[in-house]
Amino acid sequence: MPYLSLMTATGSLTVVALQVARRRPLLALVALPPRLAVAGFFGVALYTVMFCQAMGMAAQTDLGQVNLLNYLWPVWMAILGLALLDEPRRPAPTLLGAAVGFAGVAVARGVDQLFVVPASVVPHALAAVGGLLWALYCVLLRRWRVPEEQGGTALHFAVCAALAAAVAGATGGWSAWPGWTPSLVFWVVFGGVGPVGLAYHFWEIGVKSGNVRLIGQLAYFIPIGSSLLISLFFSSALSPALGIGAALIATGAWIARRAGST
Repeated sequence: MPYLSLMTATGSLTVVALQVARRRPLLALVALPPRLAVAGFFGVALYTVMFCQAMGMAAQTDLGQVNLLNYLWPVWMAILGLALLDEPRRPAPTLLGAAVGFAGVAVARGVDQLFVVPASVVPHALAAVGGLLWALYCVLLRRWRVPEEQGGTALHFAVCAALAAAVAGATGGWSAWPGWTPSLVFWVVFGGVGPVGLAYHFWEIGVKSGNVRLIGQLAYFIPIGSSLLISLFFSSALSPALGIGAALIATGAWIARRAGST
């Protein structure tokens, strides 16, 4: 949580610097409609804290499945789009794609563990609910036709930084903080500027005004790429079932997204 707090604070500052470089008013970063600010609290700030807490609590052997529960969000976006977006949809293929995606999460633990309940289901629940919140936020951005200049990334991640700092304070995270080292500085800056600051900022722009179908197609690769990174850093989470599960989720997202093609 201390790392998350510092990283998301760096992400907010990155978006501020980008706004200055583009000669746009800084007030636009915080002058958001109330419904967008509330949606961003749940869909960005709370989601990020929930997902990171889930990954921190999960046993290493469960990391792959917990991660994939979060990365069901492309499937959730297709399901929520049925009810919330005024776009052509075919419910049957969408629900079929969702079923394939959920099957991927189940398979990710391995056939031998398919019906074995994890020692703690809390990380799984946090990741699943968090992914649903993020998907709902993305769909609402499209439904509300939020203009590009009303980017909430800086505000939402500033709130996330405060929320993560509070959680760290309540759980003793700051007292366990090892202090600044070159490695920690690198990861805070790298994570804050890249995956948090720039990536989320441009994702919001894409969801608001870009080709949503193309974005959805590119999102198919996210569960697979994320699973590969999990396997790279945590060898105990590596299993053939993890790759199969990630591929099933990507396939389910593809089926669900194709349901919107006419």
